[in-house]
Amino acid sequence: MAALIALIYGLGLLAIAATILPMWRTTRWWVRVCDFPRFQIAVLAVALCVLLASLRWPPGGFDLILMGALALATFWQLTWIWRYLPLAPLEVPRGEASPGAPERIGLLTTNVLQGTHDADRLVSIISEADPDLILAVETDEWWCSRLKQDLQSRYPHCIVYPLSNGYGLTLLSRFALIDPLIRFVVDDAIPSIKTGVQLRSGAVIDVYGVHPRPPSLGQDSIERDLELVRVGLEIKDSQRPSVVLGDLNDVAWSPTTSEFKRVGGLLDPRRGRGFFNTYPAGIPGFRYPLDYVFHSPHFAVCDMRVLPRFESDHLPLIASLCLMPGPAKANSSG
Repeated sequence: MAALIALIYGLGLLAIAATILPMWRTTRWWVRVCDFPRFQIAVLAVALCVLLASLRWPPGGFDLILMGALALATFWQLTWIWRYLPLAPLEVPRGEASPGAPERIGLLTTNVLQGTHDADRLVSIISEADPDLILAVETDEWWCSRLKQDLQSRYPHCIVYPLSNGYGLTLLSRFALIDPLIRFVVDDAIPSIKTGVQLRSGAVIDVYGVHPRPPSLGQDSIERDLELVRVGLEIKDSQRPSVVLGDLNDVAWSPTTSEFKRVGGLLDPRRGRGFFNTYPAGIPGFRYPLDYVFHSPHFAVCDMRVLPRFESDHLPLIASLCLMPGPAKANSSG
């Protein structure tokens, strides 16, 4: 029993520390990674309170302090993630355009996990989901060649940039690409994509494909933060219908993504619809969202789903958007 109580104390103090650390607005990786598991920390804090109360009733002085701190930690974590819980208000309205409608586009984003070769399963998932545009990240020469070979008959428009460093990109589209461009926003080793995409209606939207570096051991978040904010500022300046998709290596509720949304005037279709957790694919109880579709206010959301697993540490995400009529379409040709 003493060992169990000690474990509860240790986990409780760890949950409290992981709640307090992200209040420090720093780019240090070991602080920023605490932004990711906010839901899991909240669940752990509640479970520890219940377990401690059941084992130590009436509670002692330290027990009461710890349970109070865990309750505050749970409340604080929920203030960050509540917008993705059931009954939260929708940030993006529902769209009613049917598949194949002139103003609708289906976008699929996935991280293939460089080093795996489960292309058959991924192609099967793509074929069943039937998106109009696909962004795959972590694509090396093998993945770029295989995806083009298997999909280019249905997706004749493409832009690829294979790399062996885990940051290669492949974009395949059913629709025509207008002035597609590979660029390096912050780091010469980290490419991103910007392209116009012409919908069936003839309207042109801007699509940005991104995969910035994650905060990790020895790698602070400054490059990721800077890349996302620069893309957001570009979208804000253009005032065009725009979509950003890819593996952002960040969670939707972090200060960085919040700033990215704010400076870009972007919307998050997850809000009011759910977490749509995509990583890590092999640990369902510990997943959080890393793969995204963000967009300007010109769109409504017809559908959004996490797709089945293939041999990757990410799950694919698909979102179907429709370009709303009126001023949005007038801006789309600018």
